[in-house]
Amino acid sequence: MEKTKDRNAIVPVFIFFIMVNSFCLLFKDWLSSEGIDPLVLGGGNSILFFLSVVIYFMQKKSLQNPNPNVFVRSVMAGTFIKLVVIAGAVIIYLLSAGENKSNYAVLAAMGLYFVYTFIEVKTVSKLNKEHGRH
Repeated sequence: MEKTKDRNAIVPVFIFFIMVNSFCLLFKDWLSSEGIDPLVLGGGNSILFFLSVVIYFMQKKSLQNPNPNVFVRSVMAGTFIKLVVIAGAVIIYLLSAGENKSNYAVLAAMGLYFVYTFIEVKTVSKLNKEHGRH
């Protein structure tokens, strides 16, 4: 039963991940013509997907603690971890890409950050309600 809940919680994130990566593959020529590097966008999407799954399990574990502050700290820590990892990835990309950097791909990945965060908040809110915390 617990594995089914985990799968159901991760399915929206996984579907969005597949949709974005499929879009990057199918429309790579169009993205390139618009100044968006599809590899950068796909890489950013992959990082966000991985972080979302890891943070989901971190927050799920925090709900098992009777102290509600643990859950709040877990949500804040998850947001901070995601922000630091993404900022680090952007800095590494911008330094290594040099003149060939794709600013629009970075901006598109920032948009993906907001979508992943929205999905994560919806999932965690549902999880929180199931555990009886409002």
